[in-house]
Amino acid sequence: MSVIIRNRTIRPSTRDVKSKYRIQVTNAMPEDEIVVFIDHESADFRAIYKCTGAFFQEKDSIYFKVEDVNNKPIIIWSGDNVPELVR
Repeated sequence: MSVIIRNRTIRPSTRDVKSKYRIQVTNAMPEDEIVVFIDHESADFRAIYKCTGAFFQEKDSIYFKVEDVNNKPIIIWSGDNVPELVR
């Protein structure tokens, strides 16, 4: 089992508000652990999500978009299977 780490920074200064952020993992084994760290370029925000490589057996990417609710970023994952929020 491997641990695969992906980092994404929410960048509203350079990205369209409606754009999706991609988490790509190629060649993940079903038992691998995937950890996704998401932070924000200018806000005090950090979210950590975990899932297994099983998420990436049928496809090599999952996506999320960001909505701003009361000046707080909210992560919205695409699809039925979504990673578990750890923090």
